[in-house]
Amino acid sequence: MKTPPLNSDSATGDPVTLIRGKQANQPLGVGIVGGGKIGHGLLMLLDEDRQSRLKIKILGVADVDPDAPGLGYARELNLFTTADIQELVALPGLDLIVEVTGSQEVNESLSRIKPPHVSLIDHVSARLLWDLVKIEKEKTALEEARQTYVDQSKRQTQVILDSLPYRIMVVNPDLTVETVNMTFLKEFGLTREAVQGRRCFEVRYGLSKPCKETGGVCYLEDRLKDIQEKGFFSTIREYAGKNGEPRFDVITIAPIFDENGRIVQMLEASREVTDRIRLENEAQKSNIFFQNVIQSTVDGIVVVDTKGNVLIFNEGMEALTGYTRTEIMEEGHLSSFYNIDVAKENMKKMRSSQHGPVGKLNATSMSIMTKEGEEIPVTLSASIITIDGKEVGSVGVFTDMREILQMRKELEDAHLQLVQSEKIASVGRMAAGVAHEINNPLAGALIYAELLKERLSDDPQGRSDIQEVIDQTLRCKKIVAELLEFSRRSIGQTSSFSLDYLIGQCLNLLVNQALFHDIRVVTEIEPDMPEMVGDIGQLQQVFTNLFINAADAMEGKGLLTIAAGYRPDPPHFVIKVSDTGPGIPLELRDKIFDIFFTTKPVGKGTGLGLSITRNIVQLHGGTMSIECPPGGGTVFVIEIPLEFTETPTVEPVFVGLDE
Repeated sequence: MKTPPLNSDSATGDPVTLIRGKQANQPLGVGIVGGGKIGHGLLMLLDEDRQSRLKIKILGVADVDPDAPGLGYARELNLFTTADIQELVALPGLDLIVEVTGSQEVNESLSRIKPPHVSLIDHVSARLLWDLVKIEKEKTALEEARQTYVDQSKRQTQVILDSLPYRIMVVNPDLTVETVNMTFLKEFGLTREAVQGRRCFEVRYGLSKPCKETGGVCYLEDRLKDIQEKGFFSTIREYAGKNGEPRFDVITIAPIFDENGRIVQMLEASREVTDRIRLENEAQKSNIFFQNVIQSTVDGIVVVDTKGNVLIFNEGMEALTGYTRTEIMEEGHLSSFYNIDVAKENMKKMRSSQHGPVGKLNATSMSIMTKEGEEIPVTLSASIITIDGKEVGSVGVFTDMREILQMRKELEDAHLQLVQSEKIASVGRMAAGVAHEINNPLAGALIYAELLKERLSDDPQGRSDIQEVIDQTLRCKKIVAELLEFSRRSIGQTSSFSLDYLIGQCLNLLVNQALFHDIRVVTEIEPDMPEMVGDIGQLQQVFTNLFINAADAMEGKGLLTIAAGYRPDPPHFVIKVSDTGPGIPLELRDKIFDIFFTTKPVGKGTGLGLSITRNIVQLHGGTMSIECPPGGGTVFVIEIPLEFTETPTVEPVFVGLDE
């Protein structure tokens, strides 16, 4: 049979009356005709909750069989029941009659007796209502199942959240707290009921208004862009503890999405990291101190990994090699300054026990290469760096040996000079003794020569020859006397003397020596100069040393010029000692006044050295310098003030004479 349309009366085809206006909010009054299985099933489907959702209300049930199951179930529900359909049709508030008897006769009877405003659905159309109600029932079951699943998921999620050691807070878009975990409640001393529904700033920070309104930062709002781009936002928040001490929390904000990918909630995970931050700060301070120690060390320090990549390159190493830290660590390698074959050999030594403890290399002489290609002698001390028994790199300390080697050479040269000085001192003492021994025979020779001269009074030629003997003997006696005076000269005794006398005394001792036979000596001494005040013994050593040095420089052949003058403003003497030798090389001019410096071979010179010579001049308040004319030769310029005040010193004035 064809089912009538839903918008018409099933029996007459009249349109079903639509309820509009205020009546649309009122439940639809329904009467059921037929209390059999179908009627009973329909009553069970249309329970009170479903009637409420469908906005209907079952007013009563009619059936001629008083024992019909639907009629009995209706009584249990306290619904109106009757065997007369006219009584059902007459119920107040009735809007719809549902006929489920399956009888055409009953359906026709209902069509005749129902009021015009009451609609009728026959047993055929009731099937559609049945299906709709079953769909609603299934939908309700699915909804209940979904809600059960959601509730179960929430419980499981809450269990997981409660087991985490971090403080967890889930916040809704309106900043109300959806949930927190047990760690959160314990650390803040709260209950779940006290948190539910409150604002996050109230629960989290105990504020009465949002964080932004109190001058703070709302991570949920202000960092939303970062959260959307990165998927999370993490920061460290510093705050004051109970005693005012600084405390630190690490806070991570992550979004919660719905099935459409929209952010519906925010999850905040936080935990206190004060101890960790303090340890990190201490570690950072220690690291800075360690770096400062490494960088401030004079020696070069290099740390490399197992492949030779440089990890640390201190300032001492920069000064030693000429490379910058950036050049080596970003662009260079250990092999940039360290012969890689030597490096491998040193690593073998460190791994063996034949060159010190295993893993270490005692100071070893080697060389490194500078950026400019210069080879620098160094000593290397190194160690292998291990972590958990595994080699991760090595550290080397490079000590520049240039100054040490130079000092060693200077000490060796000084030793030779000291040996020579001792020889000269011995010669000086011996000269004094020899002078005494020679003086007595010379005196005897003079006496006998004078006696012989008297006997030859009648022999002019004989007297002339004897007089030559006497003159030469007197000359020898004078030389011996001057040598004896030189060897006995007291040191530190100040007297006044003429500069002409001082220079003449020095020349008299030297000009007759073989070294000066082919040297022409020219003196240019201004007349009428005031007398010089000083230690004549010390100054005699100065000029004697300069004259001998000049003769050595000219290799016994040339011109020695001694010029002396007086300058009144300020009052001082100027003495210039010039030679025609090859001059002093440019690279040695800064060294000639260094202690014990000499270019002469062992056994040459007086042993005083230009350093001691200049020291004597400085003790007299003067200065000493050199000039090297372009044409060759050397000029020593000495300037000594007229007024002399001796400067006490603990340094030796000269070496070579012993009183």
